Amino acid sequence: MRIKDARRLLLGKLDSTDARIILRLATGLDDIHQITEGESELATEAEAVIHTLMEKRLSGTPMAYIMGEKEFYGIPFHVSESVLIPRPDTETLVDTAIELAGRFRNPRVLDLCTGSGAIGTAIAHTLSIPVALSDISSEAIAIASGNYRSNIGKEPDARTGDLFGPWEGSVFDIIATNPPYLTDAWYEETERDVKAEPMNALVGGGRDGLDIIRRIISQAPDYLSPDGYLAIECDYRQIEICGRLLETEGFSDIASRKDLAGKERVVYGRRNSK
Repeated sequence: MRIKDARRLLLGKLDSTDARIILRLATGLDDIHQITEGESELATEAEAVIHTLMEKRLSGTPMAYIMGEKEFYGIPFHVSESVLIPRPDTETLVDTAIELAGRFRNPRVLDLCTGSGAIGTAIAHTLSIPVALSDISSEAIAIASGNYRSNIGKEPDARTGDLFGPWEGSVFDIIATNPPYLTDAWYEETERDVKAEPMNALVGGGRDGLDIIRRIISQAPDYLSPDGYLAIECDYRQIEICGRLLETEGFSDIASRKDLAGKERVVYGRRNSK
């Protein structure tokens, strides 16, 4: 098979961006050379890779998993089927945490439910401070630690466990978290690519999807410094409820931030220093 034949095959099955990426992964050729070297014959191995990756994409495997990488906050992150793919809307949580961290001299920050480590690593990279990471999934922590090391150049304090379980006796000035928060019904409405991501990192439990967030809000005061902040990503339909939950647990200065689509995405509050 010639390169131009492979290109034609891919373009007939996939959108142009996916087709170009798969051809590049298989051949190492950029977009221009995919055309200028179109008459060249593909190596047998490259042809096999093209067919394998094309079938994966057609079956619903997200391109980020096929590439093994996704950019977030201008930083490259390794991703696999063990973690969620970082999304641009989550940059709102990073922006919020960075702003809140500026209110402390030497902020201690925790990225709770870290997944790929994108949030914590982006904060650490921007502020040049250490950020702690934790997740219930040991596979996620392995990926998060690798992403932190490759982008920060240091070993993270990364722990495996259920929510605050690994942090007994620890105190933070900022806890930033993007926990599972979809309802079962919202999950069923998601696109096929989303359903290829780990379900337990998406569905939050309970009729309103907020079972995990309720646990986080109720436990967070024990792990926050006086006047420390908890910042949570959730769905815009949950912002008001989360705000009330924060208020019930004694948080003050409760506010929210909008994502790139103009929808409320992050809610945060300050622990009262009674």
